[in-house]
Amino acid sequence: MQLPISGLFTASNMLSVARMIIAPWMFMLISSGDQKEMVYGIALLAYISDLLDGYLARVRNEVTEWGKVLDPLADKIFIAAVCLGMIWTDQLSIWYIAIVLGRDLLIVMAGLFFANKSDFVLPSTYVGKATVLTIGLVLVCAFAGIDGLYLQIAYVVSTLMIVYSLIHYGKRMFLTMKVS
Repeated sequence: MQLPISGLFTASNMLSVARMIIAPWMFMLISSGDQKEMVYGIALLAYISDLLDGYLARVRNEVTEWGKVLDPLADKIFIAAVCLGMIWTDQLSIWYIAIVLGRDLLIVMAGLFFANKSDFVLPSTYVGKATVLTIGLVLVCAFAGIDGLYLQIAYVVSTLMIVYSLIHYGKRMFLTMKVS
């Protein structure tokens, strides 16, 4: 599948690119253990930009194939950077990181396969966005040092959403391929 360069330079796509650019900075801030307020601020900006990029694309009628690739890719890169920084500082369970990064890897590989077979990209859904939100809640709880029952509940809810989102994505992909 070839993506036309004409759809790349939209405001919403540049927000996604910005999230990718700040991901390594987040890793460095988290792994250094300093500047917790800065980490919270950047995480909040990243989340707002994630909500805003899709909104801008729809309102400005700039939904592009590039955006369908860049937005979820930016989410995955940003979350991976945060997760790796938290592993570095021993703030997060390795099993949870394996599930999060495994889900993201499966979705990227399936998305590439689907785009190659169907010549278009499946857009993100609210299930995917809700899953990213639950992952974010686990990351915030763990980073803030919230332990015990609250963190365990966040782990369980997020893990269930991760499984559900994989099933949802797979079902959508196969149904779309069957129709086309």
